[in-house]
Amino acid sequence: MKNEQNAPRKTRWVIAPELPQEVFAIWHKPSRELSPVAIVATTDSDGTPRTAPFASLHALTPGVLRLCSRLEHDTYANLRRDGRVGVALLSPNCAVSVRGYARVIKPQMKCDVEYAILEIDIEEVKNDLGERIAIDSGITVCVREQDKHWFDAILAERNAG
Repeated sequence: MKNEQNAPRKTRWVIAPELPQEVFAIWHKPSRELSPVAIVATTDSDGTPRTAPFASLHALTPGVLRLCSRLEHDTYANLRRDGRVGVALLSPNCAVSVRGYARVIKPQMKCDVEYAILEIDIEEVKNDLGERIAIDSGITVCVREQDKHWFDAILAERNAG
């Protein structure tokens, strides 16, 4: 009987130019389901790093992410000024960081004029899951009952572009 500790490890991907299929499946929901919360990293005008959680992030294709942002949000201001962006995802058995460039595709949403739609063109995806650990759960959100209609409208417009 071979010792499991000494068994050869399965080779895993490290860097990819776009979302590998298993990561794409996590962020590409076929309906208006919520994706796991993503942490979006930008840089303030003075060079200070800034992070913020987003539940509206959605993979359109393996090379493009889409998200909705409030116009007054620091992330939106930072991405309009400097489109460079990092995105982190933690989900069961998945930990990735994405590097890319964001652009505004809709400066004002119809369903809520205080929000815009942005797309992120992916430049690199890095597998951050350690070989000796597993992730049991990700960060998820739920929408309050009184806000479900609003959030459904936001996601529907985000998906339509």
